[in-house]
Amino acid sequence: MSTQIEFVKSNELEQLRQLSITTFKATFEDGGYTDEDFEQYFKTAYNIKQLKKELDNKASFTYFYKENEEIVGYFKLNINEAQTEQKGNEYLEIQRIYFLSRAQGGGRGKHVFEFAIEKARELKKNKIWLGVWEHNKQALNFYEKQGLRVTGEHHFYTGNVVDIDLIMEKDI
Repeated sequence: MSTQIEFVKSNELEQLRQLSITTFKATFEDGGYTDEDFEQYFKTAYNIKQLKKELDNKASFTYFYKENEEIVGYFKLNINEAQTEQKGNEYLEIQRIYFLSRAQGGGRGKHVFEFAIEKARELKKNKIWLGVWEHNKQALNFYEKQGLRVTGEHHFYTGNVVDIDLIMEKDI
C-alpha cells in the first residue's frame, strides 16, 4: 500500500470540509451532542470561508493523509500565532488528526505523529502540544505512548456543549 501526506490545496476545500464533518461526527457521536450542537459547530469551524482562512495562514499547515491516492484522513499543524493557545514560538501544535472510521489504527496515527515531529524540527521548534478530549481514552493512551504528558486543560465548544480538552505536550 502506498501512503502519501500532501498539503491540502485551495481547490480541495470542499473535500476537506466533507471529511472534517464526517470524521468529527464519527469521533464524537457518542459524546452526548445533539444534531443541533454538531450543526452549530460545523457552521463555524468547517465552513468554506473558515477553512480557506486556515489554509491561507502561513503559520498553519493542513494535510491530507492518502492511501493508494485515496484520502482517508487529514491533520493540521500550527505554529506561532496560529496556535489555538498561545504556547510560544518554540511550540508546534497538532490541532487535528482525524481518519475515516475504516482507516483508524494500523500505525497511521504514529505516522502522522512522526511527520509532525519532523515538521517541528524543520521549523526549529523544540516542543509539540495538542488538546485531546478528556473522555477519549484511546487517544489519551496513544499520546502517552508517544511521550506526551498532560500539562493543563482548556475548554472546547461543540454547539452548546462545553468539554474539557487536556493539553498534552512533549519536548523534542
